[in-house]
Amino acid sequence: MKSYNTPIKYGLMAGIIMIAFLLLLYIISAEKLASFLPMLAYLPLVFLMIWGGITYRKELGNYKNFGQAFVAVLIISFIATFLFDTFGYLLYKVIDPDLPELIKKKAIENATAMMEKFGTPDDKLDEAIQRMQDQDYIPTFKSQMIRYGTSLLIGSIFSALIALFVNRPDPTIPPKAEA
Repeated sequence: MKSYNTPIKYGLMAGIIMIAFLLLLYIISAEKLASFLPMLAYLPLVFLMIWGGITYRKELGNYKNFGQAFVAVLIISFIATFLFDTFGYLLYKVIDPDLPELIKKKAIENATAMMEKFGTPDDKLDEAIQRMQDQDYIPTFKSQMIRYGTSLLIGSIFSALIALFVNRPDPTIPPKAEA
């Protein structure tokens, strides 16, 4: 049985980097969490999925098939997003329980400014703002499970795409004999 220590290590590294980025945004200004900036935390994940997949390929002496590459990259994605999503839950529920209300307020401000900029009619603007005000930004067990599932689904898609890239045999690597 193959050891997946390298994908696990890269998953942990990616998760820690993503958490550090989110924490840095929070420390700089919690309101920045209501923007697109938290999405940038996924860039190191993609990089480490590629780098970790290639590193693991070198350790194996090339992948035997696409499935082996996919599983390795999926492990990296799953561990990183599980850590990141869990930290996000703790940030909103334990570390700063007032954060969801701050994010909601800032999101409404941002949406209002954007809709006014594009000339949205007042009735549509009021309707959109009301929907946002009715929305609950406090994470629940159900919403967290949906977030884990969504991360796994999106991670699977990205893992499949990245596995296509990292599965390519490297001619400079001599094949390792099976033990």
